[in-house]
Amino acid sequence: MDPLPLSSELGATLGRIRGLVLTQESAQHAVDLLAQVARETTPSAFGAGVSLIHASDRVSVGATDALVRTADDLQYTLGEGPCLTAWSTRSPITIRDTSSDQRFPGWSTEAAKAGVRSCLSVPLLRGRESIGAMKVYSTMPGVFDDADRARLENLAVAAATLLGHVQTTEASTRISSELRASLRSRDLVGVAKGILMQREGLTEYEAAVALTARARATRVPFSQLTANIVNGHGGSEESEAR
Repeated sequence: MDPLPLSSELGATLGRIRGLVLTQESAQHAVDLLAQVARETTPSAFGAGVSLIHASDRVSVGATDALVRTADDLQYTLGEGPCLTAWSTRSPITIRDTSSDQRFPGWSTEAAKAGVRSCLSVPLLRGRESIGAMKVYSTMPGVFDDADRARLENLAVAAATLLGHVQTTEASTRISSELRASLRSRDLVGVAKGILMQREGLTEYEAAVALTARARATRVPFSQLTANIVNGHGGSEESEAR
C-alpha cells in the first residue's frame, strides 16, 4: 500500500513545530498540537494522545481531553496497556473492544468503565529507538481499520522526526517545572497506593483501582486526591470531595 498523504492540518502543525526550539517546555506544546492533529485525521476517534517515554516514564504528554488523560493515567498507574506496549514492542496495538479484550485485563476493565471501548496505539520510532507512542480512542467498539492505522503510522513517523532529538540533546536533561510536577505526581501515586494497601488491606492492583474509582466518583483531580491521602487529609470520599 502506498503511504497515505499527510493532511493539510498535519502540514500546518509540522510547520508550526519546526519553528520551535524543542526544550521540555516546547516539547509539551508540540505533543499537544500533534495530539490534536491525530484526532482530526482519524474520523472515528473521539480523542487522541501523544506520549514521549523514557525508561517507562512519561517525559511529556499531550491529550485532547480529560477522558484521554484518564485512559493514559490508568496505564501508568496499573503498569499495563496498549500505549505502553506499542512503545515497548515498537509495534502497533489495536484494541477492538475493551469489554472483551484480555491482553491488558486491569486496564481494559477500568477503561471500559470510564467509557473507552476501542483504541489504536502506534509507536513513535526514531531509527530503531522507540521514544513514545501516539494513540486514538473511541467510545464505540471496533471502529479503527487499516486505513486509520496507516494514517496514524504516517503521522507518527513525522512526529518522531520532530520530537526525537528532545531525548538526546542537552535540553532534555533540564527538568522543567512540568516534568518536575509529573515526577512528583508519580511519586505521590506510589505513596498513596502504599497507604491504602496498609490501611485497607488491599493489593497494589486493588489500591490503584480504588484510587482511580475515587477520583472518578468525587471528581477530584487524580493528582489532588493522591496528595490529599499522602498529606493525611483522609482518603474517604467525603474528605476528598472537600
